[in-house]
Amino acid sequence: MKTAILFSGQGAQYVNMGLDFIENVPELKHKLESYAAILDLDILSHLKDETKINDTRYTQPLMVVVEMLIHDYLVSQGLKIDGYAGFSLGEFAGLYAAGFYEAENILKIINMRAKLMQEASTLNPGAMAAILSLSDDVVEAICKEVSTPNDLVVAANYNSDGQLVISGSKKAVQLAVDLAKEKGARRAMMLNVSGAFHSPYMKDAGSSLKLYAENFKLHDSHKVLYANTTAMPLKKEDVLNEIYEQIANPVYFKQTIQHMVKDGFERFIEVGPGQVLSSLVKKISPESKIYNVSKFEDIKNLEEIL
Repeated sequence: MKTAILFSGQGAQYVNMGLDFIENVPELKHKLESYAAILDLDILSHLKDETKINDTRYTQPLMVVVEMLIHDYLVSQGLKIDGYAGFSLGEFAGLYAAGFYEAENILKIINMRAKLMQEASTLNPGAMAAILSLSDDVVEAICKEVSTPNDLVVAANYNSDGQLVISGSKKAVQLAVDLAKEKGARRAMMLNVSGAFHSPYMKDAGSSLKLYAENFKLHDSHKVLYANTTAMPLKKEDVLNEIYEQIANPVYFKQTIQHMVKDGFERFIEVGPGQVLSSLVKKISPESKIYNVSKFEDIKNLEEIL
């Protein structure tokens, strides 16, 4: 049975995430200390700080660190992993886990991503909203209808059937939410985010991040990683472009899981805070075996496969 790890995305973070792993596994504490030095962040105190953990500038490196630590612990326990995918931010933990980047370099890249996205959000304070129970085609048409050259809204996250997140200027997103309700959306709600992530308003951040990432050595991957922007296995020669495109383009999560199932993946383990991806996979592929590891106690649920 082929097993994939899915890395959680921004929005799933919570205070004290990952601390139980650090407390229970001494080797992880040593890794955490080296990661803190690389990032020049007091990771332990930030993980306990509600303000810091919900600030994009810190959320991104903190989440990737936690996901890397949990992943490495699972590997040390003998978990056989055949492939990876990550939701937005989680894709960077995937770039590390699949072997494209060494830990130090992926941390530097994600630290820069956080800074650039925060700056982009300050320049263009956008919005995002979740639209439930309408087809993708209908939501895409709504986005086109309400968009103008100065106020864009686009499909941003294809989560599952009947669940699509849109992103853009505050004005355009609100117009799209109102129109979605008129067209029968069961729910259409604004999300608590600081910017228009996965929209054209993030393109400059993507360009700058790609330039920065060019400074770091890329390796051949040892496991497959499915890309957010194509839902297909990522090739080494496409990694830099994925880093650029991913910030300003949709996350095709639904299509990613569909392709992975088609490629023979039957078992999915969500690694990182929360259970958002696990619940989405249940909707996309009800026949798949789904596990979640966000707390140390969750390890016991994997006993049958470790």
